Amino acid sequence: MSTAPDSAEDKLLKISEEAIEREQLSQQRYALGASVATDPAVKKMFLRLPEDDMSHQKILRERLVGLRGKEGS
Repeated sequence: MSTAPDSAEDKLLKISEEAIEREQLSQQRYALGASVATDPAVKKMFLRLPEDDMSHQKILRERLVGLRGKEGS
């Protein structure tokens, strides 16, 4: 018996979930970068980058909720 291929919605859910995970990993990497940076400008950059990732993560989570809502329709 074969299984049906993933629907477009299933694929989008997976992609969104993976993107959220990557944003979280990036935040950890930036924190590490900030902790080892000796140049103040570089340290500042690494401290600001997580803000962008948190914004991306919020958008992705909102879209993920929307996708999951459609899935139940």
